[in-house]
Amino acid sequence: MKKLGTVLVAVVAMVFAASCAKKATPEEAKKACAQLQTLTKAATPQPPAEDPIAKVTADFQKKLQDLQTQQAQAIQAIDGEMQEKLKDEKADKEAIAKEYNEKKNAKAQEFAPQFAALNQQKNDAVKAATEAKAKAEADAKAQAEKDLNACADKMIKDRVTKAKVDCQLKAAKLDDFNKCK
Repeated sequence: MKKLGTVLVAVVAMVFAASCAKKATPEEAKKACAQLQTLTKAATPQPPAEDPIAKVTADFQKKLQDLQTQQAQAIQAIDGEMQEKLKDEKADKEAIAKEYNEKKNAKAQEFAPQFAALNQQKNDAVKAATEAKAKAEADAKAQAEKDLNACADKMIKDRVTKAKVDCQLKAAKLDDFNKCK
């Protein structure tokens, strides 16, 4: 009976000591959660996200090349006609060259509005992609902040001790972080 009393007193003393252990402050809990986020990112690296601006630029580069090819083919057709007329020895070569140079310039002018429209579409798409990228980054930052606050609140609610938080702050790897008691 005497031993039971001694054990009971020892258990009560341990519970009292545990409840009196210094608890982590909200700032310390937040730092520990930030450490957890950093270690988690390091342990599970994500592939870099595709840059939407580069993707838009590449898409429009192909469209621009297609339009340039169409223009070059139209001018080559005019060149071919000119070469046929120049084969005639009796023809006025200067007049033919002048006439077909004017036709080439007119054809180039026909394509100018298409090039301008394509450039405007590209600028609009780049602007939209830039805004979407900025929004996604802001959303990710807001979510990370929300997760950080939720983690810190949970640590405070769970009454995590200062010793555990100190251990977590010193951890260099995620496994070391999780081993802290």
